[in-house]
Amino acid sequence: MSGGTIAIIPARAGSTRLPGKNVRPMAGRPMVAWTLEAALAATTLDRIVVSTDDPAVAAVAAGMGLPPPFMRPAGLSGADASVMDAVSHALEGVGGSWSRVVLLQPTSPLRTAEDVDRVVQACRDADAPAAIAVSPLPKPAGFYGVRRDRTLEDAGAEAGNLRIITGAVYVGRPEVVLPAGTFRVPGCLAVDLPADRAWDVDTAEEFAACEAALLARQA
Repeated sequence: MSGGTIAIIPARAGSTRLPGKNVRPMAGRPMVAWTLEAALAATTLDRIVVSTDDPAVAAVAAGMGLPPPFMRPAGLSGADASVMDAVSHALEGVGGSWSRVVLLQPTSPLRTAEDVDRVVQACRDADAPAAIAVSPLPKPAGFYGVRRDRTLEDAGAEAGNLRIITGAVYVGRPEVVLPAGTFRVPGCLAVDLPADRAWDVDTAEEFAACEAALLARQA
């Protein structure tokens, strides 16, 4: 397809802090399935590609109607592998010309289809080179300060504008973000998502917190 929006879901087998986390059961299904579900329900995506070296991930994706078109090579699947290299490899493998590429990491299982659409649409509407999902700090600006020479100073008015990069949704023009090796390029938009959907799973504690949130959402 030419000129559309393609989503890449990178889900490698290795994880140093939480082994096998992409297929570890979370609220009744493999963690990666929550991201696949959000992508499938999004209305702004023209194609969804799962990039993995893990047969277990490939089986989950295939069961949801998204069989990986190829397996990611070992050189792009290790602990030191760059996610941007995986995105580039996926785009090369799929071929075609795409207006925008969307990166959806499985470590953000609380992000919804509406969140995906919001970031993609913001990028489109502004004709921006990129857009990233961010979240406000969990406490009001007055709770934050700057440590200088062991003393605490007021963070100032800018504290209210500080944002956490959630990792949930990245959108960009391939010709801009791939050469840069990042979606954080000049002119990149920051699109707010609610803090309760901005979790990024790297530890067992974060996994448990996300599972509890998903179970509460289903209740």
